[in-house]
Amino acid sequence: MFKSLLNGVLSAVAVKLLDNYRHLSIQLLKIETAKAYLHGVQMARTSAIGLMWMGLVIALIGAGAVLLHVGLFIILPWTLEAKALLGMVLGLIYMVGGGLALRAAMDEKTWIIKSGADELLKDATSRSRPD
Repeated sequence: MFKSLLNGVLSAVAVKLLDNYRHLSIQLLKIETAKAYLHGVQMARTSAIGLMWMGLVIALIGAGAVLLHVGLFIILPWTLEAKALLGMVLGLIYMVGGGLALRAAMDEKTWIIKSGADELLKDATSRSRPD
């Protein structure tokens, strides 16, 4: 009788401890989920602002390039063929420069570092220390 009473008490204590542990685990999960959500919102906001600035910069560069060429072609006393050749050379330079800039911007290593994924990988692969 004493043994079954003791088993009942121990079972009740174990159930209560497990219930408390489950409650605390759910709270911790909710906190971690909220942190991940806020981090995602922050990254989306930063990306949107960066895209808007990039659009403005590209528009200004484009307007500057057009105005430079118009002014250059009006002011130069060259023949039409020489001006066309100059336009083709400048266009080729812009295409190569843009391709190199795009290649640098789309580099995988740069994206890993800028997104913070390298730190996440270091944290995930590092050995955890016992507290």
